[in-house]
Amino acid sequence: MSGTFGPLPPEEIERRRALSLVRLREIERSEWEAKYQEICDRLYWKHGKCCAGCDHWSSHAGLTGECTAAGIMSGAEVMRSMGFTFCSHMPEPGFPHTRGKHVCGMFKDDFDWSALSDDYLQSIGAMRGGKLRSKP
Repeated sequence: MSGTFGPLPPEEIERRRALSLVRLREIERSEWEAKYQEICDRLYWKHGKCCAGCDHWSSHAGLTGECTAAGIMSGAEVMRSMGFTFCSHMPEPGFPHTRGKHVCGMFKDDFDWSALSDDYLQSIGAMRGGKLRSKP
C-alpha cells in the first residue's frame, strides 16, 4: 500500500486527478451555459422579439452573437456588423454579429416553451397567472 490512496501507483493517481479536472471543467461549462441561456431567455420574454430569443442566433457570452439567417458575409462586413470602421486584422468571412436586443424581420421562435419546467418559466417571466404566456 502506498500513501493514503491504497495500492494505486502515482501514475494512476495522477491520471485520475487529471480526469477529475477535465470533468469539473465540463460541469462548470455546462452550468455557465445554462445560466447564460436563462439570461437570454429572460431578455426575450421581457423585450419580445429580439435576437436573444431567435432560433437563428448563436451566442456564447456577452449578449452578442452571430445571426445565421443573414448569411455569410465578407470579413470586412463582419467587422462592420460589430461597429468597427477600420481594423488591421481582417477575419475570415462569417455571419454578422448582433446584440441580444436587436430586432430584425427574420426573427423565428419554433421552440416548444411548454417543455420547460414551470419554475424555470416563472423565473424568466414566461408565466402569467400560473400559465405559459403567448410568445412575445
